[in-house]
Amino acid sequence: MRCIPLSTVDKKPLEEWIKKSERILEDMKAEDDDKKRKAIIHRNKRHWRDKIVIDFLKNLSDGKCWYTEARFSAEYPHLEHFRPKICARDENWKKCHEGYWWLAFDLENYRLSKPMPNTKKGTYFPLRERCMAVCQPGISVSRESPMFLDPLDAEDVELIGFNALGMPEPCANPVVELDDWDKQRVEFSIKKYGLANPDLVDQRKSVWNSLVALFNEYHYYTSKSKKEQCKVSKGEAKRIAIELKGYLDPRREFTALVRDCFDQHPVGKLLFKTLSTTHAGF
Repeated sequence: MRCIPLSTVDKKPLEEWIKKSERILEDMKAEDDDKKRKAIIHRNKRHWRDKIVIDFLKNLSDGKCWYTEARFSAEYPHLEHFRPKICARDENWKKCHEGYWWLAFDLENYRLSKPMPNTKKGTYFPLRERCMAVCQPGISVSRESPMFLDPLDAEDVELIGFNALGMPEPCANPVVELDDWDKQRVEFSIKKYGLANPDLVDQRKSVWNSLVALFNEYHYYTSKSKKEQCKVSKGEAKRIAIELKGYLDPRREFTALVRDCFDQHPVGKLLFKTLSTTHAGF
């Protein structure tokens, strides 16, 4: 998971889409009957599936799922409502309230997802303090403390890390030590986003192993170059460094895992700062 800058990007390309969203919202606010309000949402569901919105959000993540960082392939990206639009349930699947209907067409509530995370997450949306749940428009949702990690929140993204087996886990080297709530959030998000899916784990493990092999090769050739004044070895080390730099491209899959692999390997740790200078978005 990496941070997606949705709140700060220029939304001018979506100006007409946003205006229509505002008109739909006014219709919903004018309707007191909950069933009729839900009917308005259902009637306009094609609006959040508009290709211009999907493409806009897809570009923000370089064509990758905002939760898994796996690239979209043949499947159509799901537009996931972070705060559920119809009803919100706690971690035990108990219904808490009728959902965040006023955010059904709010761009800031959208997360672009592979089918699995969207399906597994469903209408789960537990909070640390249920009494702080926002159940009507006009009150800022910032007062809530969701159990789910949010890919729009840089601090949330820093809570989760990956190990050599490709498994997601609480961050191994956090800036501030994780407390029980942090660990609970990580565990719940891994489960409900499907981040420990075996196929994803295998793909991440393959990337990790490839990086470690390159780190070891780089160390071998740089050592040989220094000891034997070998120009061929020096050239090989340079070639490997260029290949490693390619892994730091933010357009690649699993950049969070790549970051952790660099951080946990002595050679990677030494190379990271130099190689990542041209990839400030990483």
